[in-house]
Amino acid sequence: MATLRRTQSLVLSPCDESTAVDARGARPKLLRCLVVSPCAERRRLIRAAAESQAWDAILCRDAGEFLRAAFKRLVPLMVVDLPPQDSKHYWELREATDRARQVANSLLVIAGADGESTDEIWARKLGVWGYLSEANSQRGFELIFSEARRAVERSDAVESAAVPCVEEDGW
Repeated sequence: MATLRRTQSLVLSPCDESTAVDARGARPKLLRCLVVSPCAERRRLIRAAAESQAWDAILCRDAGEFLRAAFKRLVPLMVVDLPPQDSKHYWELREATDRARQVANSLLVIAGADGESTDEIWARKLGVWGYLSEANSQRGFELIFSEARRAVERSDAVESAAVPCVEEDGW
């Protein structure tokens, strides 16, 4: 008996070209991401950017909420908006990001607040997918969400290509 592998991805297996034509005209699938920022205004800005690029943002106010969500949900993207280094939330958010990175296989984007090179060095050592220095506009975040969607689609394509296609009749 043959089995078909069905993915939840927009990226289609090369075996099914008829569906590929239909998918080109379809609205992009909504993807979930996890966002943490201690600042309500920044959370709103990031949410608006995410929604404009068809992402469903799960918003967290602090490190504890972020860690609980990271352990509970599998998401393809996590966005950490670091507060200034003199904030009481700064070090606990950095530690939470370290821990979340260990358990999640997500793209990780960190937005630094101060433009400090030490933040970027820490982020790069952590293996971030993207680092934003002093990101203050919705447009900057929109670009990140757009590029993250492409990266997730490419990743899905690689995973789909690794699994051989089996047609219903066994060919």
